[in-house]
Amino acid sequence: MADAPGALEPVSSFGPFDVLAERAHGFYLDGFSESAVQAAREGLAFCEAAGDERTARFLQFICGVALHQLGRHSEASVEAGHLLRRLESSGDPLWRAKALALLAEARVDLGMTTLAMDHLAEGRMLVAAAKGGGYNRLAATMSVALALRALVLFEPADELLVSISSVTRYSRRLQLTVVQEAAVLRASWGAMLELVGRPGDAREHYGEAHARALWMQQLAWEVGYPEMLARGEAIEGFVLQRTGAGGLAEARLRQAMAGFRQREVLAETHIARIGLALALSERGLHTEARALLEEVTRTIRRSHVDVWASAALSAIARVAVEEHGDHPVAAPLSALVRSSLSRLWADREGRFEALQDRMRVREMAEQTDRMGRAALEDPLTRLGNRRLLQQVLERADRLFGAIFVDVDSFKFVNDDFSHEVGDAVLRRVAEVLRSRCRDEDVVIRYGGDEFVLLLAGEDADARSVAERVLAGVRAEDWEALAPGLRVTVSLGVARRAPAAEALSQADAACAAAKRGGRDRVAGAPAAEGAP
Repeated sequence: MADAPGALEPVSSFGPFDVLAERAHGFYLDGFSESAVQAAREGLAFCEAAGDERTARFLQFICGVALHQLGRHSEASVEAGHLLRRLESSGDPLWRAKALALLAEARVDLGMTTLAMDHLAEGRMLVAAAKGGGYNRLAATMSVALALRALVLFEPADELLVSISSVTRYSRRLQLTVVQEAAVLRASWGAMLELVGRPGDAREHYGEAHARALWMQQLAWEVGYPEMLARGEAIEGFVLQRTGAGGLAEARLRQAMAGFRQREVLAETHIARIGLALALSERGLHTEARALLEEVTRTIRRSHVDVWASAALSAIARVAVEEHGDHPVAAPLSALVRSSLSRLWADREGRFEALQDRMRVREMAEQTDRMGRAALEDPLTRLGNRRLLQQVLERADRLFGAIFVDVDSFKFVNDDFSHEVGDAVLRRVAEVLRSRCRDEDVVIRYGGDEFVLLLAGEDADARSVAERVLAGVRAEDWEALAPGLRVTVSLGVARRAPAAEALSQADAACAAAKRGGRDRVAGAPAAEGAP
């Protein structure tokens, strides 16, 4: 969403009805996930009717993450699937990474860990390969990091969050969102280490969580976000309690809990209650401590793995021992928590290796694919090159309709406007050609300002396609590339024949179109009944 106009990337990255996405996102950030889902669905219906696809995909994503935050993981998975289908035509790698991360996180909580790992491997590679540093890069990186955290892969998740937490081009409010997630991650990491019996290692992560909580409070104060400031105080107070500053922790936690509404979808709600319960129990206030912990276990939305649910159970056992001494339930409960989390912690290495293996396989496949494409692809237009055309021409067993396209008077475009403008014209013409063809058709940059289209299938009507290409070129806003620029094309058409024969006939027809005055189609007439 457009947090600070001009601070991230051009306004065109956001749709005309972005205010609807801002509203839904605001509900989500503040923990009002039901309201976020409702606002997202209402806004989505409006944006689809209005044709605002950019805002529609933001709203679909917000709906998915809010559903996931509510523990409605199947619905979140469905929304992620809808978003991936919505993105098929755009080819935006960062948006695909966000959708894959949402799908992965939902599937982790549905117990589909193997599928989640596949999605995350692709998402992490898409983020790593992306250029630029705008809002979508930040959002995609955060999404992948949070999905990694859901798999208890704290190291790669933390690495991603750190990579974007100090980027100065982002607005302070966006930076605050990143630092908040980074602080929760380190607090979760420390809590899990403590629960599996590694208190020394936990202290290191608690120390970093404390530093991030203070940073979070500073940013919240700077942008005037008192509720987020209080949530930072909650993390700080919990860390103080776990590192031996019980008295200070209690005061900090009470202050924090007075500053934000304890909504069950917020990690800070459970962090604050657990921390305060432990501080109260140390002072002998066991009844109040137990009430807080019972509230945590009653309201926390149990995901496939949730460190705070386990922390609450461990704290209940601790309070029972502090109140009654040796309690018959305390030892088995503590052992159960430690055993389950220890198994999970031990599985982390295997998960990390599995993620790395998937990424290596994808990287090798993509490298092989890139090498193959590069040999058959024109580097300027990304269309096929003459080497690809030669492969098609060698297939005498297939019939193609053919279109030969020539950009009229292209030499004057280069001479009068510059070679840079000329290159931009060729790329734009290539986009028009691609958009008028089907996936099975062959689109070639033949050389210089000439292009070839070979249309597969018995239903291919080359004349109709050529007329659509001509209309598309005429409709382009060429003056947006350079004031005074006008671009036309001449097209020659041939009916279905072996590729070499069809190409020769289309070339001759294109020459006839140029002799006839340019900016026209010549050759085979349209098939009867063609559009």
